[in-house]
Amino acid sequence: MEILKVNNLNKKYGKGENEFLALKNINLSINKGEFVCITGKSGCGKSTLLHILSGLDSPTSGEIIINNQNIYKMKEKELTIFRRKNIGVIYQFYNLIPNLNVKENILLPVLLDKKDINSKRLNELIKTLGLTTKINSMPNDLSGGLQQRTAIGRALINRPKILFADEPTGNLDSKNSLKVMKLLEYYNKKHKQTIVMVTHDEYLARRCKRNIIMKDGKIINDIRK
Repeated sequence: MEILKVNNLNKKYGKGENEFLALKNINLSINKGEFVCITGKSGCGKSTLLHILSGLDSPTSGEIIINNQNIYKMKEKELTIFRRKNIGVIYQFYNLIPNLNVKENILLPVLLDKKDINSKRLNELIKTLGLTTKINSMPNDLSGGLQQRTAIGRALINRPKILFADEPTGNLDSKNSLKVMKLLEYYNKKHKQTIVMVTHDEYLARRCKRNIIMKDGKIINDIRK
């Protein structure tokens, strides 16, 4: 079942002599439960694509349909609510709230939506992420690996329809990178979580079930394993 559809997507920066086309006529379809890696050399447009797919940036032209909703036909407030309920994002730089502890950071999307806390889901998530003894710790007291696991928890607490990860292991050593990748694989396998991940790590890309390769703002290959 299709969860994401991209039609004729373009992204342009600048005007006149300074015009730069970062994305060129991107067409893409991703099914529910897929784990997709987007790879390519620096400057190829992969992070730009991810930011637009996740609603963090807007395209110059084209359509992005997530869960049968054309997200760029929504008003700003609508898109904000839609993103919080349907989209999870993991960043390279964690983006945790420094004055909130681990548990509070993970629960932030739930609290913003004024929803009841699902204690069973929260406890399972904290246990799976290996954060049981760290729930009261502040971000500045955590290693990079633990901060990224907290960020993963925050992205997954609402069980989003689709999870976007932008270089999620970019600031981690190889040991912690593999731990993060295994956590993502676990949620993909156990909960059929749809994941789209940008990475420059060839080893992690090879572990994905589908690898989209970009060059000069275009998709040049789409490999399914």
